[in-house]
Amino acid sequence: MELKEKIKNLPTSPGVYLMKDSSGHIIYVGKSKKLKNRVSSYFQHSKNRFGKWEKLVKHIKDFDFILTDTEFEALMLECKLIKEIQPMYNRMMKTTKAYNYIVFRWQKGNCHMEIANELDKDDVHYYFGPFTSKGTVENVINGIKAFYKINCSQEKWSQSPCLNYSIGKCMGICFDPIAKEAHQQIIHRLIALFNKKDNGVLEEMSTKMIEASSNVEFEKAAEIRDTITKINTILQTESVVSFMVDNHLIMAVESLADYRIKLFLIRRNKIIYQQIYEVNQVDIQEVKRRIESLSVPNQHISALGKEEIDEAYIIYKYLNSDNCTYTVIEDDRVSSTECDYLEDVLRRILPIPIQN
Repeated sequence: MELKEKIKNLPTSPGVYLMKDSSGHIIYVGKSKKLKNRVSSYFQHSKNRFGKWEKLVKHIKDFDFILTDTEFEALMLECKLIKEIQPMYNRMMKTTKAYNYIVFRWQKGNCHMEIANELDKDDVHYYFGPFTSKGTVENVINGIKAFYKINCSQEKWSQSPCLNYSIGKCMGICFDPIAKEAHQQIIHRLIALFNKKDNGVLEEMSTKMIEASSNVEFEKAAEIRDTITKINTILQTESVVSFMVDNHLIMAVESLADYRIKLFLIRRNKIIYQQIYEVNQVDIQEVKRRIESLSVPNQHISALGKEEIDEAYIIYKYLNSDNCTYTVIEDDRVSSTECDYLEDVLRRILPIPIQN
């Protein structure tokens, strides 16, 4: 079948498309809410194509597609296939995410804030992340060190100050006992900030930013403002990570066409159950049995790894969109006999009258 005819017969439903070259190799994986519209756009003349996109289009000789019921599933499937297949043009066009962590590491009696590429599970130091932008992490660390003047260029305690002390970047933590104590207090405040237990650091920065602006030190005020912005970006990422880890089991419901709904059960970064129901024919007992079989009370909570973060972001964004309604299911209450916890949850989330 010719490409034009193949495109003509494409549905307008959500799905994933897999572009192939003349040898049949998959060179690009994409997703769309409306497959026909998106795939056809590759074969229409456009002045906006340039660089790698233009090269991709020239190499496309065929395509396959996989239909999904929702755009959310298309996003999740796209992510999965790109990781499995690693198509050439996905690697070329999408910035490789160098996931990084902020770590507070104790070395030779001092605690230092650093960037780390890997999470050492046996390490006793404080790790935060993973974060998807190495540049943002570096900006946060450098901005905080500049604000508090804790960018010491001397590793060991000494009788004389380091070079950075002479240019105003170090408060003297390398030789002054008072400065060393102040440095440790700052570190504890920063750990509390990234643990989302204390916003004192941000409040202090905001105050200093206003003072700098009032004193016509606009460059200094702008630097502090940018650091505050980057910190808030980091904290938002931490919120995504902690939400997906802490909420063991999530139930989401999306309305489909023809009086149908699709129910998802999600754990961490995976869809562990999905089923379409007619609006007036939901088998509540079946749903309850399914949830009970998937519930894992008192399980150990492990950190979200770098390999899980892409899907976690997709799920988090989906749950906070207008496309679905969701609720968190408390594993420890699923088997509780004090009340019919699950039925109450189902009555609140399913957009239908539930009948036993």
